[in-house]
Amino acid sequence: MARAAAVTAVLAAGAVAMVVADAAAQAPMPTRALSFDVGEERRYRIGPKESLGVGESAEWTLALRSIVDENGEYVANFEFTHERFESIPGSFDPAAGFMIVNVTGRLRTNLAGFPLWLEYTQEFDGDDGEWSDSGQRLFRYVYEGEGKYRKFIKAGRNDWDFKVPIPKYKHMDFEGPQGLYMYLPTALECVGTSRGTCIESEPAFANPGFLSMLAAALEEVEEGKRDFMFFMPGGLAQSPFMPLTSGSWLSRERDQIGSARRYFDTVKLTLGTSWDIDVGPKNLHAWEVELCCGIKHVYIEPGGRVLRVNLDTTVTNPDERYIRLVFPFEEFLSNEDPVLR
Repeated sequence: MARAAAVTAVLAAGAVAMVVADAAAQAPMPTRALSFDVGEERRYRIGPKESLGVGESAEWTLALRSIVDENGEYVANFEFTHERFESIPGSFDPAAGFMIVNVTGRLRTNLAGFPLWLEYTQEFDGDDGEWSDSGQRLFRYVYEGEGKYRKFIKAGRNDWDFKVPIPKYKHMDFEGPQGLYMYLPTALECVGTSRGTCIESEPAFANPGFLSMLAAALEEVEEGKRDFMFFMPGGLAQSPFMPLTSGSWLSRERDQIGSARRYFDTVKLTLGTSWDIDVGPKNLHAWEVELCCGIKHVYIEPGGRVLRVNLDTTVTNPDERYIRLVFPFEEFLSNEDPVLR
């Protein structure tokens, strides 16, 4: 009898385990991650219009396309774009030295916002005559675990790969992994003006949509202040008209200690008071966040969506410029931004 009871207990436990496993297998896939709903796209534009020169522009998009289950871990798949009109570094014809830069890419993160895989392309369109082989470029970063990325570059007929170690940081957990976010809080003074030139810091990652990904972590911070580490994928310093064999960029890429400083930045974010702010044609309620590095204030809506990023005034940015959210219905309105007061 005792043996029969034991067998019955084992069978019952197995049945319960099967029910639990079946319930887990049937659990609904998340439809929201890092403040984005699946299918949601956010578009941002630099402005106001009167602060920009003739023809100057910069726009960004970021969309959450899907959430998938990979070996029991949820992964968020994002797509992003960036287009800007800027001066050409190293142009052979300064009189015609302007070009359009298009960046398109895909990003995969876990639900903690840690970048697991990134691929993006740069394409240059200008009227400067002949292009070099580096006019189109592809970059890929793959997280290999144990605190390092592998970076791949393809430009024309050339390709390279490099190791990019992640520096130590008290809020980092590589087992998770968590504690790293993608954003470019530096070199924003070159965005949207032909008076400055963006070099290795790729302005595609000044997209405020990336900053939305850490909003939940920021709201949990005691006393409203904490440091965060940003991953800042870099481009190539060379002009698309110059051969890649020239310059010192290759030696910099091979310098792993230097790469840890170039691709990662730890900054403090302070969550301040909430305000009603103008965002194009709308007036919305948002929390004010103090950042650094060319950014005066960031305004984040409850729920995590970044509404506006005010840029610091500099020699190349003498006016009160900002990057702000563009609403879908604005496609049917005049492309004018009100001057911020």
